[in-house]
Amino acid sequence: MAELLLEIGTEELPANVVESALAQLQEGVTQRLHDARIALGQMETFGTPRRLIVYIRDVAPSQTDIVREVRGPAVSVAFDALGNPTAAAQGFARKQGVDVKQLEVVSTPQGEYVMAKVFERGKPTPEVAAQILPEAIRSLTFPKMMRWGDGNLRFCRPIRWILALYGSEVVAFDLDGIRSGNRSRGHRFLAPEEFEVSAPAELFHQLAERYVVVDHHQRRESIRQQANRLAQEAGGQVLWDEALLDEVTHLVEYPTTLLGRFDPGFLNLPEPILITAMKKHQRFFAVVDAQGRLLPCFIAVRNGNDLHLDIVREGNERVLTARFNDAHFFYERDRQQPLEAFVGELRRIVFQEKLGTMADKTERLRAMAHEMAQHAGIEPELAQRAATLCKADLATEVVMELPALQGVMGREYALLSGEHELVAQAIAEHYMPRFAGDALPESLPGRLLAASDRVDTLVGYVGALQIVPTGSGDPFGLRRAAQGVVQILATVEGMPRLWAFVDSAVRAYAEQGVSVGDEGLRLLAQIFLQRMEALLEDEGIRYDVVQAVLADQRVEPFSARANAHMLNALPMERLSTVALAATRVRNILKAGEAVKVVPTEEWRSPAEWRAQVDVALFQHDEERNLYHVTSQHEGEILEAASASRREQVFASLEKFTDTVNRFFDAVLVMAPNEAVRRNRLLLLASVDALYRTIGDFSRLIV
Repeated sequence: MAELLLEIGTEELPANVVESALAQLQEGVTQRLHDARIALGQMETFGTPRRLIVYIRDVAPSQTDIVREVRGPAVSVAFDALGNPTAAAQGFARKQGVDVKQLEVVSTPQGEYVMAKVFERGKPTPEVAAQILPEAIRSLTFPKMMRWGDGNLRFCRPIRWILALYGSEVVAFDLDGIRSGNRSRGHRFLAPEEFEVSAPAELFHQLAERYVVVDHHQRRESIRQQANRLAQEAGGQVLWDEALLDEVTHLVEYPTTLLGRFDPGFLNLPEPILITAMKKHQRFFAVVDAQGRLLPCFIAVRNGNDLHLDIVREGNERVLTARFNDAHFFYERDRQQPLEAFVGELRRIVFQEKLGTMADKTERLRAMAHEMAQHAGIEPELAQRAATLCKADLATEVVMELPALQGVMGREYALLSGEHELVAQAIAEHYMPRFAGDALPESLPGRLLAASDRVDTLVGYVGALQIVPTGSGDPFGLRRAAQGVVQILATVEGMPRLWAFVDSAVRAYAEQGVSVGDEGLRLLAQIFLQRMEALLEDEGIRYDVVQAVLADQRVEPFSARANAHMLNALPMERLSTVALAATRVRNILKAGEAVKVVPTEEWRSPAEWRAQVDVALFQHDEERNLYHVTSQHEGEILEAASASRREQVFASLEKFTDTVNRFFDAVLVMAPNEAVRRNRLLLLASVDALYRTIGDFSRLIV
C-alpha cells in the first residue's frame, strides 16, 4: 500500500469554484479507482487559489486480479460430429489465451455454448492512474470555461503544472501538452521557485515551509482568529459575514489580517452603504462596537506575511476613502429629490425585452397589490403605494453603484421622503428571501409584495415566454424565484392563494398585451410543484407523502405543507386504514375513466359531484348509507380544512371508512346498466373529493 497524490497547479481560480471543483475531483477519482478495481483508503482534498489537491492513503499497488467468463461459439459449431474441436473453437481459445482443452460447455436459454475462463492479472496502479487522473481532470466543469495557448483543454483557468505521485513513483501522463511530474511551487510571491517532491505526504510539509496553507478550513479559522484579535484591540468586534469569509478564504494561500481606519465623518452615511462598499468593492470586514454601531475601522486580509504591512494598510485606506467619497456624493445627489421622483426613470431600465421595462413591471405590481391586498386584509392603498415605489431605488445613483443595496436604499429613501413606515419596510422586504436560508419578510405588506414580484417574473418568463430552468442552467433565477414564492406562501398563514396571485399576474400582463396560454400555465404549475416537493423533502417528509399531497396540479403551498406534516406524523395503523379505503375508491374511478364515465383527474368539490347523483337509482342500502354519511361529514371536513385543522379533517375521514368498505363488499360498481354504473361512479367521485381535501391517498405506501 502507498499514497496517491494529485496536485493541479493553476493561475488564480475564482473563489466560488474551488470547493465545487474539489468535490467533483473527489467523486471522479474515487469512482474511477473503484471501477478500475483499485482498493483505496481515506481520501482528502485541499484547495487554494492556485492549486487543487487530491491525497489518498493506502492505495493498493495494482488492480485486483479477476477471472472473466467469456462465452464463445455454440457447441454445434465448436465441435464436429466426433467431438473434436473445430477451427472455430481453436480460434476462440487462442484469442482468449487458453488451451482448447480448458473450454467448458454451458447451457443458456439460447442453447449450449463453449465458455472460457480467462484469468486477468491486475495492472500496476501507476499505469492505471495514468489513465484515470487525466480523465478526472478533463471531467471537471465550471460556470465559465476557457482554452489557452494552442491546446484544446477547457478549464476554469490555465493549468501551469501537474504533480502526480504514487509513493515515490511519478504517475506519468500528458494532459494537452502538460506533462505530469514530481515538482510543485510555493506561494506566488513569497516562494515562487519550483521544488521537487519525493513522496506524497512530503508535499504538505514543503508547502507549509513555502507560505501555503493548503487546508481551507485552517485558513478560514486563522482569518477568524486574527481578525477577532485585531478588532478587540480596536475596542470592537468583527461584523462577520460568513459568505464573505468563505470568499476571502479562497482568495489567499497565506492569510494575514490587518486593521485599517477611515475618517469618522463617513459614519454620517447610512451604515448599509459603508458596509456594502467595504464588502463588495474591497472584501473588507466591518467592525462594530458592543451596541452594534459601526466603528471607523475595518479588517482586511492580505495574501502574504506581515512584511511591509504598513504600506499595504495605507493603500487599502486610500482606496476605501475614495469609495466612500463616491458613495457620499451619490447619496447626497439622490437625497435632493423624493423617492417617487425616480419612478419615472424606470422607463429607461429594461425588465425583459419582450416583457417591457421596470416601469411596466411596476404597473403590473400595482394592479396585483391592489387586488391581492383585498384577499389578505391589507389596506389596498398602502399595498399599492409600496408597489409603486418598490423598484424606484433601481434608478438611484447609490444602487446603480452598489446593486446589492436595492431595497435597502429604497427603504432609506422612502423614510427620508416621509412615506409610511410599512411602505418603507415592504420596499426593503420584497427582495426577501434573497438566497436559500435567508429570512422571510416579516410584515404582511412585505410578504404580499415579495410574492407578487416573483409571481410576476415567473408568469412573464415561464408562462408567457415559456422559458424554463434546466438541470444545468437557470440564468434568470426562475427556480430561486419559485422557491421564494413557495416558502412565503407555505409557511405564512393568511396569505392569498398561489393561483390567485398567478391569475392576477396573468390579467396584469393581458392589460399590457402579453398573453399566457394553457401550456404556459402548465409549465408554471410544474415549476411550483417541483419547488414544493423540494421544500417538503428538505423538511424530512416521506417521499410517498409528498407525492400524495402534491397530486393536484394547482395545490396550494400552505395546505399541502400542513397536510404533509400531519400525514407524516400519523401512526401507520391509522393512516393505512384510511389510505386503503381511499385507494379502493380511487382505483375504481380510474376504471371509470377508462370507459369515459368520470374524469378522475378533474377536481371538483364534493357537492358538485353529488349534485349529479340520482338517489332514485340506488339499489342497495350500502349506496344510500355512503351517500348520507359522507353528506353529513362534508360540512365538518370542509370547515376544518378551511381553518387548517388537519387532524380534525383526517378524523372525519376515518368516520366513514367502514361505510366505504361495506359499500364495496355489497355493491358491484361497474354494473351492466350504464345509468346505474355512472350513478355509482359519481357517488364515489364525491367521496374521492373528500379524501382529496388532504391528498391522493392511493400514492401512499402502506
